[in-house]
Amino acid sequence: MVKSVVKNQHYVPQRYLRKFAEAQKKKNKNIYRFNIFDKEKQEIREKQNVENYASERYFYDVDFNKLLEEAKSEGITIEEEIEDLTNEVDKQYLENVFATKVETAMFNPFDNIITKYTLTPSNVYKNVEVVPEKDKATIAYYLAIQFVRTKEYREKIIQMHEKGTKLLLRKRFKDEIDPALLDSVEIKLKDNRINLIHNEQLLDTELLESFAKIFLKHIWIFAVNETDTLFYTSDNPLVLYGHEENHGISSKGVEIIFPITPKLALVMREVEHFKTELSLYNRFVHISEEYVKFYNELQIGQSYKYVFSKDKNFSLALELMKKNPGLKDIKRTRFLMG
Repeated sequence: MVKSVVKNQHYVPQRYLRKFAEAQKKKNKNIYRFNIFDKEKQEIREKQNVENYASERYFYDVDFNKLLEEAKSEGITIEEEIEDLTNEVDKQYLENVFATKVETAMFNPFDNIITKYTLTPSNVYKNVEVVPEKDKATIAYYLAIQFVRTKEYREKIIQMHEKGTKLLLRKRFKDEIDPALLDSVEIKLKDNRINLIHNEQLLDTELLESFAKIFLKHIWIFAVNETDTLFYTSDNPLVLYGHEENHGISSKGVEIIFPITPKLALVMREVEHFKTELSLYNRFVHISEEYVKFYNELQIGQSYKYVFSKDKNFSLALELMKKNPGLKDIKRTRFLMG
């Protein structure tokens, strides 16, 4: 049986995004709709279909035959065995893995968290362990994949290769070539090459496991939002904030936040900086509206293009965009390079 080709490929799973949407029955099928804020156009669009967002046509696909043609055009000799093997490669391998494994069984622990939250009275939060030991590694690995698979992460890959290469050239040849000439050099990765580099990272189990292990070392707190302001999510839902100088996922003082529903979020805090909160590990904790707004600002600032909400209150997004108009540029510089 021939596999059907998946054209619209999500880099944030629909199963996850539906937690921030309302279901509408249509011809015996549920259509999930949420409200979106488009940073680039600075506009709100209501009741949008989840299927149409945080996705792109053939996002993960790599055309290996095209890569071979490009290599040949550059004078690289390709062995016949390699060409034969290329014809057998499933260019939708990653999409199939995500659909059949990551977005199914690997997401189940999050549904269990939601169920436990629903069934747990608030007066016993401090006595209840949220996640059983057997589920922690699965959750951490799921978050590692989500961290790497987004359009925002891909944009960082592009900038590291294009702007980083240009910076190295400028430093290497600063005394030999006119700086103005070096600045005029345009370095562009082809789309197929970008997909390949991104795929390599998504298939790098050592990289993903290293990220998962970092997440597991942090203090996990499940933030319960009973305020009138809902948690946002976005096309880059795993956001972080460095309370000290650095902003890496393992940096001292880092706080990493992943919204699970509009009322619930997993907060991971670096142990040394937040050691006074060890007693809150793996517990439900009420948070203030001020914290919800702080988190939502991170979601707005670190999203690629779209912010999502179950309600249509994007006043905070509009306010933040007014203060930081550069956020509307989806090609804005993600790194300090000089």
